[in-house]
Amino acid sequence: FQNVYLRWSTRFNARSASLVLADSEATRNDLLSCFGISDDRVVVVHPGRDEALEPLRDQQSLEAVYDRYGLSEPYFLYIGTLHPRKNLVRLVDAFAELAARLQELPSSAGGGEVGAGAAPELVLAGAKGWLYKEIFDRVRRLGLEDRVRFTGYVPDADLPALLSGATAFVFPSLYEGFGFPVLEAMACGTPVLCSNVSSLPEVAGDAALQVDPRDTEGWVVAMHRVLTDEGLRATLVERGLKQVRKFSWQRCASQVLEVLEQVGRGLG
Repeated sequence: FQNVYLRWSTRFNARSASLVLADSEATRNDLLSCFGISDDRVVVVHPGRDEALEPLRDQQSLEAVYDRYGLSEPYFLYIGTLHPRKNLVRLVDAFAELAARLQELPSSAGGGEVGAGAAPELVLAGAKGWLYKEIFDRVRRLGLEDRVRFTGYVPDADLPALLSGATAFVFPSLYEGFGFPVLEAMACGTPVLCSNVSSLPEVAGDAALQVDPRDTEGWVVAMHRVLTDEGLRATLVERGLKQVRKFSWQRCASQVLEVLEQVGRGLG
């Protein structure tokens, strides 16, 4: 019922509104194609970001969060609700394949400081959503209980340390209207790997490794690259810190005000 109501109410509101604000070009395109709205009635205004988020380098603070969640470096990090749209079963499959390949390498191989002699973990942080059990079942079936960590919901206070300590943030989502977690990771100086669909290329720009969300091998390769290539990680961090500066609530508010004034002039 909720899905039916959501579709109906979205269609009604989109067609009756004087102007519609969309949080990304991807969302705008979806509104145009799904509801038949004229393109001059949908305006894109990107949201801002949490400007309090920044890289955390204090080792004591990092270790306190590691101890709280039972983590150790290096680790790949996902943050978000656990449900099918986030594509986490495929991420677990890719991580399992990556772990198997790293195990086959001699200890001196693997390239880069992180990859050599250190077995990575995968940290899935977030509350359980609908149909989450398949994710846990896949971890058990692959024998990864000691390598994949489920933290549950993480309070905002722990996010800077959790993000800053990650080797990379991985976000294989099948669809996002915007993608706040990508900006949050970049703001904390964390390299980002994300899907190349919906709004994510728009948000990430050239500051992330972008992968087809349905390409398991592509995720294996991308995770291996960022794990073993220190230069790549440094480049992604630098680009990410630059990319997040494009998103601010001040700019968002200014653009929303401009749209409201435009609507007001039309009504007058």
